[in-house]
Amino acid sequence: MAQLEIQHHAKQMTVEAFWDWCDLPENADRLFELYDGEIIEKTPSFEPSEIAITIGAFIKFYLLQNPIGRLSGADGTYKMSDTRSYIPDVAYISKARMPDTPKRGVLVPPDLAVEVMSPTDSKRQLRLKAERYIELGTQLVWLVFPDTQQVEVYHDANDVLTVGIAGLLEGYAVLPGFTLAVSAIFVTI
Repeated sequence: MAQLEIQHHAKQMTVEAFWDWCDLPENADRLFELYDGEIIEKTPSFEPSEIAITIGAFIKFYLLQNPIGRLSGADGTYKMSDTRSYIPDVAYISKARMPDTPKRGVLVPPDLAVEVMSPTDSKRQLRLKAERYIELGTQLVWLVFPDTQQVEVYHDANDVLTVGIAGLLEGYAVLPGFTLAVSAIFVTI
């Protein structure tokens, strides 16, 4: 999902204050993320949404057979730090890290975060975001680039693997035994 605008605040907003702000009536039906205390509105885009749903469907099918965790889509919010709250396009979190359904956002980073590049995103922004995910506790990040039909896989900030259309994504220790052909996520009907 694309990022639209940054709204500056006199002081850096905490995640808790941000979530209260998101609950205001004027912010209903809008999606926001918090980057170091600054609010960024996310803008919807069809193709990235379709790709994210496809990836989510494959992971959900795996989780139905291996009930080890939970899956969220593009409105599942995760507290990454006191001043960061992300909404991955798709995210997975193990039951061990989130045994109960939260009333609001998840209070810890996801184990897997998937971000699909939108027309208004930049590769630089997404790569920095992937590095932040890893620094803040996410174990695995997939950055999906529809224009090149490639996925960048992050295990840590220094371990980035580019998987092309003929390759396979792996769940590693996060989703043991899970694989997904990159070609399957770019299929349109």
